Amino acid sequence: MRRRTRRSVTARSRINWAGRKRRQERRTIPKRSRAALPSIHRAGESKLADAAYEEGLLEGAKSNAGEDEVLLYESPLQRAFTDWCASHVKKRPDIRTMLRLSKSYIGGYAKASGRKDARIPLPLARTAAAVVCASNEQDTLGKVLQQLERLPFQEVIVVLNGCRDQSYSAARNHRIASILHVPGRLGHDVGRSMGAAMTSADIVLFTDGDVVISAEELAPFIYKVDEGIDAALNDLNPYLPPYMHQDEVTRCKSFLNTVLGHPELGANSLTAVPHALARRLIENIGSEQLMVPPKAQALALAKGHRFALVQPVDVISANRKRPGNTGTGNAVADLIIGDHAEAFHALIDAGWMPQSSTVSRTEVALRRNA
Repeated sequence: MRRRTRRSVTARSRINWAGRKRRQERRTIPKRSRAALPSIHRAGESKLADAAYEEGLLEGAKSNAGEDEVLLYESPLQRAFTDWCASHVKKRPDIRTMLRLSKSYIGGYAKASGRKDARIPLPLARTAAAVVCASNEQDTLGKVLQQLERLPFQEVIVVLNGCRDQSYSAARNHRIASILHVPGRLGHDVGRSMGAAMTSADIVLFTDGDVVISAEELAPFIYKVDEGIDAALNDLNPYLPPYMHQDEVTRCKSFLNTVLGHPELGANSLTAVPHALARRLIENIGSEQLMVPPKAQALALAKGHRFALVQPVDVISANRKRPGNTGTGNAVADLIIGDHAEAFHALIDAGWMPQSSTVSRTEVALRRNA
């Protein structure tokens, strides 16, 4: 028995030593190289991407120049890619994989057709629209619309909010744009509310005319709502400072989410673009509530709508600095803080009561200062 015990201990030691050696060898591989390690998943994904490219070649050979005048959502390209995904992609992939398949497909399509093509077909089960608010954005609005044209939106509603420049002409150059011109400046929040009321699409993406965001960065938001999420938010957490250095607006956002029982949302809210909403959420709370984003978010969360953080898109550094939105206690900050007060007032009027919490002050401090 002693010999067996010795041998078993020795065998375990060898196994443990071999395991330690493998872990040490793995630690010597740079992090970036680890992603290149072979895996069954990546091999299968590569084969599927190759198949998408081959199918794109076949469809591209059938295309004609007249298709360039058709919006992506109603194009043969969108229909063909959707049909191919339905027959070849058994399980709905994550957005990273879907974008890779789309890129492979369009690569083959462009090569066979002999025309450059930067569109991004997506197999959406629901219709999608975008709302763009602009206030004197003639230099960037056209570029914003160019990116939106690359995605399968059935319409893009451009709300020109008190524009005095050539923003109207910039929007008119894009056939996808339906223009709503408001002579006076009502603010982006009011514009989003008006735009949401103008479309009947199942998914509504919101963005602004002063920040150019690539179609690749916008696609995950409509894709997430198409999966069944009610609100897809921009995850700004990576760009925010620690709690002790945060401004009062950021703290208000975090407080509202925490009180509503969703601390996982952090300081993320409907005040930041891009974000996307499901039609059922808009109809449930009323499109007019979007005029006060914190209020809309509070009502939606209180009614059980599902929110999700999609991905980080840096709109903070790209945001235009205006006289009213810079410095401590500026007019925009005061407005947003007031909006949060209105959100709590609406919750109380609706009979909402905060959930009891057993979290200690120490735990709150640890989370806050992480």
